[in-house]
Amino acid sequence: MNQDKYYFFNEIFWISAGLIALLLFGYVVGSPWFLFSLGLLIYIFWHLRQLTRLIQWLSKNELDMPPDAGGFWGDIFRHLYRIQRHNRHRQEKLVVLLNRYKESTEALPDATIILGRNWEIEWFNSKCISYFGLKKNQDLGQPLTNLIRSPVLLAFIEDHKADSNQHTLEIPSPDNELMLSIRLIPYGSKYLLIARDVSSIQKLKTMRRDFVANVSHELRTPLTVISGYLETLEEHLKDEPVYVNSIQLMQQQSHRMCHIVEDLLLLSTIESNERRTLKNDFIDMNALIMMLKKEALVLSNGRHKIEAIASDIKWLKGDNNELQSAFSNLVSNAIRYTPAGGKISIRWYRDKNGQGCFEVQDNGEGIAEHHVKRLTERFYRVDVGRSRDTGGTGLGLAIVKHVITHHQGKLVINSKIGMGSVFRCEFPKKMLKNN
Repeated sequence: MNQDKYYFFNEIFWISAGLIALLLFGYVVGSPWFLFSLGLLIYIFWHLRQLTRLIQWLSKNELDMPPDAGGFWGDIFRHLYRIQRHNRHRQEKLVVLLNRYKESTEALPDATIILGRNWEIEWFNSKCISYFGLKKNQDLGQPLTNLIRSPVLLAFIEDHKADSNQHTLEIPSPDNELMLSIRLIPYGSKYLLIARDVSSIQKLKTMRRDFVANVSHELRTPLTVISGYLETLEEHLKDEPVYVNSIQLMQQQSHRMCHIVEDLLLLSTIESNERRTLKNDFIDMNALIMMLKKEALVLSNGRHKIEAIASDIKWLKGDNNELQSAFSNLVSNAIRYTPAGGKISIRWYRDKNGQGCFEVQDNGEGIAEHHVKRLTERFYRVDVGRSRDTGGTGLGLAIVKHVITHHQGKLVINSKIGMGSVFRCEFPKKMLKNN
């Protein structure tokens, strides 16, 4: 600020001194105002000349040395030259960084697309050419949904507008040769779309599912035969106490194996259905809650206090058989692992985010925190001995998780030792209907 004042007052001083000198000399020669006006015109012409030189220098757009000039115009030229040189260096650094960014994104194994606020494509790397068939010279600026015509992707984008939490979507590529896992990440007013090739993982999952289903089918027949012969032996040897206990033990293990096989087949069926679109069927949740309470009372046989509460949300979109199986599994688990005299609550309500929640709460023994994260793994048991005593197969919660995921929901488990457990199934608002 002090430097600016210096330039201002210095210019005012010299122009004033020059004009006063011309005015005094004019009085001597008899033409004071003529010389004063002539001095002003010369001063204005000099400024116009310097402005012209400045425009000519700037129009070159090159980092040439500035023109020589006196007074504050010389300072202006020098300041502009320093600013121009500084900007040129910054521009060169930005170009280098941009080239590095492009090289690094081109080296990424995933397809990457930058989308604007209206889902128009602003930039994409070369992987998008092979994954989505995009073209560099034609598709920039085009809406993504116009180029990738997938109703599933469109629904995914619409869901992301309402809920910006990070979710993934698996869809086939336009040529159906690859299976892509897509994630949308918002930043500022734009979005980053990342697509990863999960074809090999999907093939492994399919192979595992088919293997489990085939083995389960193959086991079902011999188990049926064994069970039948054991029933025959029990009938013929019921008067032989030496064999009765052994036969009953074999029957228990046979029935347990049959339950495991049935659960494996059910799990394989649910996994196969996960890739299918849900029907537009709606389940009467109030009626389902009442039915679950009746089942719980029969299973508990008076050993527990059972309560059921349903909200005003009457309908839930989904498969009635799958959801009934999942909810029944949670209720039966609560009864199985809650000591006599305990309390079990079955609730259906809307949470503060507008989601529909089915919740089963008990005041049983509870589960240690390090076990909670693994409860939905197949055959994972907190206590192997207790699970065998209660008839558990270790597949129930895995089945529940797959069913809830198929219905675009989420299974949340909260538990503390000595305080009981809460199993909550959360469903998005779009899956609900009040009437």
